[in-house]
Amino acid sequence: MKLSFELDVPDGAIDPATEAELLRLARQQTVLRLYSDDRVTTSEAAEMLGLTRIQFLDLLRRSGIEFRAELDGDDFAGLRRRRDEHLSRQ
Repeated sequence: MKLSFELDVPDGAIDPATEAELLRLARQQTVLRLYSDDRVTTSEAAEMLGLTRIQFLDLLRRSGIEFRAELDGDDFAGLRRRRDEHLSRQ
């Protein structure tokens, strides 16, 4: 799905640099809201903004938005593997 909107702005109110910054901020705030509302994961949000997960987590910190721990099947498999390796060393 693609989200878009139009906004009528008075002539001369913004220059190209300001326009680019406003679009970046609108995109960023939209993604932060989707994340805050549990609509997207950190990976999805990072991808939407062209960031790494670490960069997105830093954006969350700077924005004062709490991080949610998200684990998937691969994460659980890795945890089990590390647990088994640890137990086999004992």
